[in-house]
Order: sequence, then structure tokens, then C-alpha cells
Amino acid sequence: MKDLFKHKAEREKLDKDYLLLDEFKGFQPAKKLIEDVASEIDDKDGNFIQQFQTTGFDARLWELFLYSLYKENEFEILSDCDRPDFHLKKMQTELFVEASVSNEKVDDIYSAEFIKEALALNDIAIQNELVDYYIIRLGSVLFSKLNKKYWELAWVTGKPLVLAITPFHNYIADFLPDSKIIEYLYGISYKTEIRESGLELKENKKLDTHRYKSKEIPSNFFNQENVENISAVIFTNNCNVHKFNRMGFQKGNGDNDIIIVRSGIAYDSTPKSTGKEFDQVVKLGEGNEDWRESVSVFHNPNAIHKINKEVFNGMRQLWLNDNGELGGITPDNFVYNSLTVAAINE
Repeated sequence: MKDLFKHKAEREKLDKDYLLLDEFKGFQPAKKLIEDVASEIDDKDGNFIQQFQTTGFDARLWELFLYSLYKENEFEILSDCDRPDFHLKKMQTELFVEASVSNEKVDDIYSAEFIKEALALNDIAIQNELVDYYIIRLGSVLFSKLNKKYWELAWVTGKPLVLAITPFHNYIADFLPDSKIIEYLYGISYKTEIRESGLELKENKKLDTHRYKSKEIPSNFFNQENVENISAVIFTNNCNVHKFNRMGFQKGNGDNDIIIVRSGIAYDSTPKSTGKEFDQVVKLGEGNEDWRESVSVFHNPNAIHKINKEVFNGMRQLWLNDNGELGGITPDNFVYNSLTVAAINE
């Protein structure tokens, strides 16, 4: 695909983030990288560019992210079917991936202004409400994908099927802890206590439901009907324009007038550590950030077609051990969440 930034709709119909990406010099590194990635992809359904510019910016950005992730990690990306979104091969494993996002709703009460005010006032009730809402939105998206029954398609039957999801539904969605989606997927809530020997499991509580106001959904997604057809869930809270901007800048896109500063919390293997804070200035043409950095793969313990963990080597992976305890691998460079600011030095 080409001409991603040749407008195909009136300005008032263009997505605000698309316009910012297109017009703000500070996002030139992202714009160039996105153009490069898109040039390698075929527009299978014929509406990628129109949606990218208008009503589907977030969803299409997620597809570009996933394509970059798979390419970087040596998956063979096949273009022989129109659905699900990706047909992949690696290490003798053939799998399919369907990409989904939790979209922002036009009439959502949780506007950016509303959330910023709640945070400024340290309104704990609203903050807890946002977390409950987060689970409901992600759970609803995953459940809706089950109704598609992709595993019944002739070319998918007998092969692993993965759901890939990222949150876009409000201002703070990509900064909330992914521990909540872990609770929803596995139906387990963990509490830990810091000891001299490190973090010690204090309580392991099974969850039956998740609630948001009057709405209730069952917990333990992996134990629900038909979910045995889903081999894993891929998740990240780090798919946004800033991710592409940092990746593009370290590749040499842009110039030294652009300033990119990032801060966040990363994994720390030191005993007793619950994470380490970091601050960095991203430098033009330098850096070692990759697409795997904040990606998690949650393996379904009940899957009919399990996936060899080596297929996702280098990514954070979680699973249930034979005793029902949560196990996993976390890379040293894993970032739990971060904030990035891009500016122009004038």
C-alpha cells in the first residue's frame, strides 16, 4: 500500500490522531516508519487506507504493529486468505491471528478531560471504576470474536488460533496494569508480600465474575465455552503513535530538531523489586527498543492446539502450571507502561 497520507475524506471526517500524525513535525519519524511498513502490506479488503484515515485508525495501527512484530521475530507472513487477519508460520508451526481493539465510544462518559480531573483530584472511586470498565471492555471484545468461529473455516481448522488485543477505549486505557487482563483470562487474583527473599505469594483467590456498575461478565475467559479453540491471547498496552515515533527515530527518521522523552516502569529481576522506574531521551539513529518490548502472550491451558513457547521466544509469556499456579517468562527489557512526549526544539 502507498499514499496512506493522501486524504480520501473531508478534513472534518479525518481521525484526530491521524491528522496529528500527518501534520505535526514531531511525529515525522512515526509517519515515515508507518509509510515504510504499509508499503510491504497488501490491502486485502480494499478499505485499509480509508479506515486508517477515518473511523478505524486505532485498529489499522494495531495491524501495522503486529505486522512489524511478526516480521522482526522471523515469522513467515502469508497472504493467502482474507480472514483472520494474519496467517503465520514459524518453527514448523502454522497459526492464525485475529487482531482486535477496544475502541473509544463517541458518547463515553470517560472523556480525557473527565479522567484527567479524576486523577488530579485523586478520586479513588473513579480510578477503581476505570479499572472495572477496562476489564468489561476488553472482555466484551474477546467474547465478540468467539462468535466469529474462525476455527470452523476450512483453512483454519486443525491449526492454532490466537486473538491479539490492545486497549484504545479511553485516555488512560494503555496505562492501566495488565494484571487485570491476567485476572480476567485465568480467573485468578494474586496478592503478594515483599520478603527479604523476594516477592512471596500471599493469597491466590479464584474469581467468578468481573463487574462494572450493573454489568457483570464471567471471569476465567480461558474456561468458557468454545475458548478451547483459542490457543493464546496476545496483548500489549504499548501500541500507539508514540511507539512508532520512538522506533522510527532510533532508525534515523526525522532530524535533531525533534525531542522525544520517555518515562515509565520496567521489569526488574532484583529480589523484592516490583519494577524500576526509568527516564530516557530517545536519540536519533540510536537505541535498542524492539517490537516485543511490552508484548505479552497468554497461553490457554485448555487449548486444543497448544503452541510451543519457543515460537514466541523473547516475548513475555504466561501460562498455568500443572498445579494451577501462574508461571511465566519475563524478558529483562519488558516495560509495563510508559509515557512519551514529542516536541520540537525551536
